[in-house]
Formats: sequence, structure tokens, C-alpha cells
Amino acid sequence: MIQSGRGLGALLAKQNVSRVPQNSEMAPLADIEPNPNQPRKLFDSATLRELAASIKVHGLLQPLIVTPAPAKSAKKYRIVAGERRFHACELAELSEVPVRIVRGDEQLLSEIALVENLQREDLTVLETANALKVLMEKHRLTQNQLAERIGWSRSVVANKLRILSLPQGALDQIAAGNLSEGHAKALLSLKEPQKFLEELVADCIAHHWSVHNLQKRIDSLNSRRVTVLYKAPQLDPWRPKGALKVARRFGLSFSVLGNERENRVVINGMRREQVERLFALLDREADFMSGDPDSK
Repeated sequence: MIQSGRGLGALLAKQNVSRVPQNSEMAPLADIEPNPNQPRKLFDSATLRELAASIKVHGLLQPLIVTPAPAKSAKKYRIVAGERRFHACELAELSEVPVRIVRGDEQLLSEIALVENLQREDLTVLETANALKVLMEKHRLTQNQLAERIGWSRSVVANKLRILSLPQGALDQIAAGNLSEGHAKALLSLKEPQKFLEELVADCIAHHWSVHNLQKRIDSLNSRRVTVLYKAPQLDPWRPKGALKVARRFGLSFSVLGNERENRVVINGMRREQVERLFALLDREADFMSGDPDSK
């Protein structure tokens, strides 16, 4: 989370941000427009209605953070942080809302919008990761620089960004709420995602695995030892010259399988003494059988 001394208050206190003397002032709701670069992309309609009902009774307790709208805009202010509250105020049909006006460069306003959402835990894991990515790419920040500006450790920023490296199928399930940030981090620890990740995601959803159960399965896959088994060479049937003649003469049957380097011969129908005689003949051909075909 945001470290001590950092976060929204620290960003608002930066020298290139100015505020009106009062903590907030009232502004017509009709003068305010949403921020097209708002980190949060989805708003739950049920919770939005609940917030609107609360605002009708108690008013808007937390002012919207706004900045002067661009010159081409028809509105006076643009939201920096608080867009969910803005939409709830629309549902509550308020005519005026409290605002805190800030002025700063685009990078700083983007940081304020991100941190305000993070502190209120309003962003999904993918909204957070994408907002961090946009900030880094748009303003050419390193992970260390971004972490320093929003009050996080570099490792937290790195872990959030790594989630975006998951396959689109997994990201879709995270976006749909079927997988949590904890599930995403577990999937990132898989050593061979190209083999197992798609199947793991499907099993995790089908069987409602907890993060612990998913991690146990991944640990099991990661620790598997691969045993390389000996693969026997391909042996094809073939008939040596004269084999059929010998078989017919002695009433035997032959089975010969082999290739250029290895052969297997099976002879059926021989008596014991015939087998012994055969090996005696092979012994006399020892030089040839040992691999020296030129020996006599």
C-alpha cells in the first residue's frame, strides 16, 4: 500500500500544484466533465446506486478533485479524481458538489488520479496494472521512478505490471472476476506456462480453486522430474538372402527385424543340439562376427 509520507497528500503538496485557499468550494455539477484518461474503466451499477442513495441523505462528504478543463472543452472543470462519486451525484440529481481545484502538469494529474483510486481501493487489478503501464510509457518513467512518485516499492510495481504478461485468456478471466490477483500471481510462478497455463485456468474456474489450491498444483508441476527413457531404434522386417531356402530345407520359421546397425533374428523349430551346432558355426566365424568382415 501507500507508504508513510507518500500518496495523495504528498502529490497535492508538490510545488507545481496550486489549490484554492479553502479546502474545497462548491461548483455546479453541470460544469464538470469526466476524465477520458480515468484509470477506472468499470463502475458497478448496484454500488453506484447505493452511493447515490447515501449522497441524497448525507451529501457528498469527500470533494471531487478537479482541474480547469482544456480550452476546447465546453465544461469549466475536468475530474482528476472522484469520477465514481461524480456519477453517483448525477444519479442523486445534485445541482452543486464540493470540489478541490488543483493545477499541474499532465503527469502529476495522472498520478493524483491513480493514487486516489488506489487509496480508495476503487481499481481492479487490471485497471491498476494498465494505469501503471500507461504512466510509465507516456512519461518515460522507470519502475523505480514510478514507485517513488506513487509511494510504492519497486517490487510491488513490478509485480503489478507482470500480471499483464499473462495470456489474454487468463486476463479475460481476471477481468470477469473469476480469478483474483492472488490467482494471477500464482500463475506467474508456473515454469512452463505454454504447456499448462490454459488447462490450469480452466480447472481453477471449474473447481473453484482457492489461491492456495492453485499454488499447490503449480508447485507440483514445477517440481516434476522429466525422465528421458531409452527409445529403441526402429526395426523393420526383412528377409536375408537364402533364408527362405534354409527354412524350407530344415522345416524352420524365421523372423528377422532390423536396420543398418542393429538386427534381431528369431528362429522357431530348432532342437537343442541344432542350436548348439549353430553357435559352434558362429564361433568359427568369430572374426567376421566381431566386426572384421575382411578376416578369413
